[in-house]
Order: sequence, then structure tokens, then C-alpha cells
Amino acid sequence: MPSARPNRRRFIQSAGTLAAAASFGAPFISSSARAAGQLVFAGFGGAYQEGQTKALFEPFERETGIKIVQTTGVDLAKLRAQVQSGNIEWDFISLPDRLRYTAVHDGLLMPLDYSVINNKKIVPELVTEFAVGGVTIPMLMAYSTKYYPSPDKAPKTWVDFWNIGGVPGQRGMYNGAVYTLEFALIADGVPKDKLYPLDLDRAFRSLDKIKSKLIWWSQMSQPGPMLASGEIHVTPSVRAITAMLAGEPIGVSYDGAALTYEAWVVPKGTKNAANAMKFINFALQGKNQAELTKYIAFGPTNSDAAEFINPKVRPYLSSNPENAAKGFLLSGDYWGPNLDKVMERWNEWRLR
Repeated sequence: MPSARPNRRRFIQSAGTLAAAASFGAPFISSSARAAGQLVFAGFGGAYQEGQTKALFEPFERETGIKIVQTTGVDLAKLRAQVQSGNIEWDFISLPDRLRYTAVHDGLLMPLDYSVINNKKIVPELVTEFAVGGVTIPMLMAYSTKYYPSPDKAPKTWVDFWNIGGVPGQRGMYNGAVYTLEFALIADGVPKDKLYPLDLDRAFRSLDKIKSKLIWWSQMSQPGPMLASGEIHVTPSVRAITAMLAGEPIGVSYDGAALTYEAWVVPKGTKNAANAMKFINFALQGKNQAELTKYIAFGPTNSDAAEFINPKVRPYLSSNPENAAKGFLLSGDYWGPNLDKVMERWNEWRLR
């Protein structure tokens, strides 16, 4: 099984394969939820998990009779406590790449059973011993088309975003080091393929230039309402495409977008591993991945999915090779071992 080291060039090539195919609950789980024939899923809640429910969980229950009990609050400390105590509450998780690295390194996951899980049509770089990519996600620039009625005058690059004197509009920014430091470096002239390891001093100096002009947000669901209300006019966002396709007055730019993925994983020691593997196999099927795009505009990882996706939606997804080529692949291999110490510095910087 390949190691978990996604490569941007191969990621874009794999996205090209997808395009070619297109050419034709509560935080505590009671003991009753651990019964045979049930699975417990831990996710991130919100519209994304609602979409997973409609596109994946409910159809899986109807097809197999295996009930999926849901909770939210994915956290490696919680997962570590479960594995170390032997009291495993979660049976499967959709885990971001930046957390996958540490979960694998700390021995919190069990190997996936690829005799059950069919990975033949999945982007090869996202197939690893302990994790398999379920969706690709872009953190890209989103702007209000009410405030910028002319696309020519809207900010399209992170250089534009940093150019507060030359490009009008209230900026919003994610209150977190991941993504934000990369954007700061791109704005300061660092090539997308030279970002890692991050030059932290340079990134914070770049952020210092606009820090006082930013309105900060912390939850991925916040940018949409903030853009709609006029509180901000341009911001990074992971859900802007979904809102735009729903008719919201939002424009997007993939220039300098951070591309990442979430992977299906199974906690080490769960007694329901066999059913978890069955679900992951179900969730990776092309038609089922395509169904998810009706609810949240994240890119599929199965090359068979493209033919089932609405042609009006397909060009905007992160699986589109033209979009992928404009962005960069967020490095889970960098953030995994560095996240805690960089966040300490981030929090100190935010308080200054």
C-alpha cells in the first residue's frame, strides 16, 4: 500500500482522469448505539454532515440495514483517549489530511481492508494503508458580486487581497494558521510549489501588513452569511461554490486556492470494523460520491463519479484539473508534526 504523501503534480494529473471520465447527534454515544448492526460516525456537523447523511448514510442504511448513529466533534485528543482506554465510541471518521498524519503516526487507526474496499477508481495518491480520500476540498477566494458587480474589478489573487489600498472591500480571514499562513506567503511572492516548509517569520510579517484591517471568523459556515450581510466583501471559504450554485451573489477564484482532502478512517480497536469497511466501500462508489455534490460542492475522488454529476456543477469542483492547476496541495505531512507548535505561535500573534 502506498505511503500517505500526496503530490501536487500527480494530484492534478489524477484530476485530469476525473475530467476525462466526464467527457462521455450527541457527543456521547450510549451503549445501546454499540449494538450489532450499527455504526457510529464522528463528523464536523453543519451542511456538510447533512449532505453526507442524505447522500451516503441514509442510502447505506436502506441498502444494508446497518444503522448509522452520528455525532460531531472530531478531535484527535478524544480519539487518542478512546484508543488508549480501549473504549472505542467511534467506528469511522471523515478525517482531514492535516489530522490524518498524526492519527497514523500515533497508531490511532487500523489498516483499511482493501479486499472489501474497492479503490481501483480512486485518485491513487489518496489511497493509503490507513486512509482513503473521500472528497477533495478547496479553500479558495470568495467575494460578493453585489459589492463587486464587475468581475474585472473583483480581487482574484492573494496579492489583490493584500492590496488593501488598491483594491477596495472589507476583508474577512480564517482565524487559524492552516491555510492563512500559506496565503500570506503567496501574497508575499512565494511560489506555490515552494511553500513548504513554511517560512513562518515571513508569513507573519506578511500578515502584519493587513492584520488591523481584517474581520476574523473561526467556523467554516461563517463566510457565507458574512458575505451576504455585507459585513465582509472578500474572504477565503471552503463552501462558497455550494452557495454560488444555490444562487447566492458570490464569485470565486481558484488562483492560489489551497486544495486538500478528507479521508475515511477507522479507529484502532473498534469492534464494528467489518461494517465500517462495508460503509467506506459504499461511500467511495462513483454514483454515491456524485450524489454528495448535490448537497456540498466538494470534488469526488472516484473517476466514475464525473458522469453522474450535473454538468453545470462539474466545472466548479476541485476535481476539475483546470481548477486544481491554479491551486496548491495543502501539505498534511507538514502540518501533522507542526500544527501544535505553529498554533501556539499563531495564538500569541493574534493577541498582540
